[in-house]
Amino acid sequence: MCIITSLNHGLRNGGGIGDLLRKPHSKENLFVARVVYDLLFFFIIIIIVLNLIFGVIIDTFADLRSEKQQKDEILKNTCFICGLNRSKFDNKSVSFDEHKSNEHNMWHYLNFIVLVKVKDHTEFAGPESYVYTMVKDKNLDWFTRMRAMSLTTDDGEGEQSDYRNLQAQLDATNRLVKNLSKQLIDLKEQMTEQIKQKKRSKFLTAPTMNM
Repeated sequence: MCIITSLNHGLRNGGGIGDLLRKPHSKENLFVARVVYDLLFFFIIIIIVLNLIFGVIIDTFADLRSEKQQKDEILKNTCFICGLNRSKFDNKSVSFDEHKSNEHNMWHYLNFIVLVKVKDHTEFAGPESYVYTMVKDKNLDWFTRMRAMSLTTDDGEGEQSDYRNLQAQLDATNRLVKNLSKQLIDLKEQMTEQIKQKKRSKFLTAPTMNM
């Protein structure tokens, strides 16, 4: 009972148990022991233990707030359906917000799941029957993971552009080779003609020298 009373009144008083107990006279024999007891209760219970409890509470709320901020950041910058990050859509024809609102709108997926659950099984189309089976088995493989049609289209256009650039460079190189070949043939013909002229001039000057 003494311990319960001490904790009950001691914790609710700013100075600890000393605020509740009778203040001893300085000439009493237990004055020093009473001062030590009051100080120990104040430092150990009021300052250390309570601050530890408050610190744990504050740290717990800080962790919860940090976890919530992290979840909000993930939901804000990551597609809920495919898991692609916002940075994947930088310098693309489709922005990340357009991708989330049109291409991978999670509410469209939810509406489709509700549709296959309430629709008559005999009226299922091929995709609806497949999705119904996957949902029934709790299998998420029908979700597109780390892929998006807009990114695939952009990549295909980029490859086509690179191919066209390479083809243009190849055509320019072929034209240059043809021009060089033609110049080489003309130069060869000129050299052949000069050699023939030299031989002809030597032949004509040879009899004159003999005479």
